Amino acid sequence: MSSSISPAPGAKAPRATHRTRRRIIAWDPGRDTLIALSTLLAFWGCYFAGSALGSWFLVLGILLVGTLIPALTVLRLRGEGWEGLGFTRRFLVTSLIIAAVLGAGSAYQLIVTASELQVQLLPHLLANFLVFWEPLFVFGWLYLRWERAFGWLPAIFLTSVGFALQHVGSVPLPVALSFGMFALVFSIVFAFVRNLAILWPLFYPVASGIGTLQSGLAMGWDDVLSGALIFVVQLCILFFVARGIVKRTA
Repeated sequence: MSSSISPAPGAKAPRATHRTRRRIIAWDPGRDTLIALSTLLAFWGCYFAGSALGSWFLVLGILLVGTLIPALTVLRLRGEGWEGLGFTRRFLVTSLIIAAVLGAGSAYQLIVTASELQVQLLPHLLANFLVFWEPLFVFGWLYLRWERAFGWLPAIFLTSVGFALQHVGSVPLPVALSFGMFALVFSIVFAFVRNLAILWPLFYPVASGIGTLQSGLAMGWDDVLSGALIFVVQLCILFFVARGIVKRTA
């Protein structure tokens, strides 16, 4: 995916680009900042409802709150192109190399943990691979909104806190806090390049696989099937949002 999509007619031009306004601490919140905060709170509700009332609440949260709203906001409202969601050629090779090293370095722990818990490794890893929506929402969307509004240092901590909050009520509080620490590490890694390739698909699935096992969540083939369906629908949403913009600007 490239960042060559032009703003839709009537869309507000971005007030700043990620390349020209990289600051440690900033204060430049906008409508997209409020939208990002709203989606975080809404996703928290979807997570809680998904664990208490049924998984369909989480699925709707993933597709509407975690995919459609970010895509519309970044691609149409702000006209930033794919780079505004973390899809960029910038530092792509570097990101993939780092991700491969981090993923390979974490693989042994995943294998040992799965063996100790007697969990099938392949479906568990595949299911975590298909959780593409999480790095997209947390880092491609929330982190990049926080960085644009508040600078990269606050963005790292806000992303960590938000990721912990996202799980409060659906998992025990100590587990939610441990997820926040995972997100802190991911945020630091992501902050260097702001390219999702440094997380997914080579590193995040392995690290997420470890985290889910440590929290008592083992994934099987049913999770692979449901994850694949969500992944396909998510890609369709991104495709049709982008296609609609291309048609309007043709």
